Amino acid sequence: MTRFTSLAILIALSGSVHAQAPTDPKAEPQTQAQIADQLNTEGRELMYDNKPAEAAEKFRQAIARDAEAKYFLNLCTAQLTAGKLGEALTACNNVEQNRPSAEQTEKANKLIARIKEEAKAQNLPLVAEGGGASGDTGQTTVGRPLGTNLVVAAPPDNRYTWTLGVDLFGGGGRVGRADYYGSAIAGARVKGDYLIDPVHRVGAEAYFQISHLGPGKNDSVLATTLDIFDVGIAGYKHFCPGGTPRLCITPLLGAQLSLMSPQGEMDETGSQVFNYAGVGGRLEVSMELAFGRRYEHVLSIMVGANVYSAVLAGPSADSGSLTIAEAGLDQGGGAGYVGLGYTYRFNTPLGSTPFVVLE
Repeated sequence: MTRFTSLAILIALSGSVHAQAPTDPKAEPQTQAQIADQLNTEGRELMYDNKPAEAAEKFRQAIARDAEAKYFLNLCTAQLTAGKLGEALTACNNVEQNRPSAEQTEKANKLIARIKEEAKAQNLPLVAEGGGASGDTGQTTVGRPLGTNLVVAAPPDNRYTWTLGVDLFGGGGRVGRADYYGSAIAGARVKGDYLIDPVHRVGAEAYFQISHLGPGKNDSVLATTLDIFDVGIAGYKHFCPGGTPRLCITPLLGAQLSLMSPQGEMDETGSQVFNYAGVGGRLEVSMELAFGRRYEHVLSIMVGANVYSAVLAGPSADSGSLTIAEAGLDQGGGAGYVGLGYTYRFNTPLGSTPFVVLE
């Protein structure tokens, strides 16, 4: 057995208490592996309750009975969460010495990177305790506990950190003067959400969307089609009956800058231009079905409406482009729609190392 593992087990033994023997005389005696698994389960529950110090003790006891890579990973996570960076580094270093899977090795490497980030952020010299990578110097590296619980709890929930998603929608309405453009509208949206208040499931969404209206019934109109590019921000709230079901209802209200391109107007390079600017709003209610290990995949259906002001700024009369009035955009409008969407949820603070799913 390597020096890492031997020393780590000695540390675990010195800090552990023996699990009680079964009180039922008829019960089959438990193996060391079974006892270790039970201790690990208890440690996981303590981590979900945000008690990393108590959880670390359980994981040390599990290691003392059965030195598996997953117990070292969990101990590393607990010690990192508690701010015991030196002990966390030792535990993560020992993962590689105990026949880890490729996924476990990747997790250990990500945790080690996070440990180093925390040590640097707290201006602490990082020393792996008990024979870590820096040698057994007798020093210790203890910093502030993390403000965030790193673990993803086992029961899935409709809470997350941020998301990326796409919607396809279609509907009908009127934008601009009557009969200048068609009443049917189709479009696509790319969106990103950030859950500002996980307790109350309140978040903000940034999005951009493009919509297309075909030609209208007025044959004298110079422009026959209209493309609208919206850039907006919205607020929303998930209503999930029953606490943490897979199904949620989400109302959303947003405001957007609306850029319009009648007749698919192009510049001299052949790129479409959106020279007519107004403002708009978006009102939507969606029903979302979440699935996956932590509800990371979301399918949604939605009904909503985009509303638009009259164009506020556009090309001048001598620019060679249609004026706002000639394009029929001196009047506002709106369109209702129905749509389908897919969203992927991340349990990762933006710019940080991913949260940990305990082994």
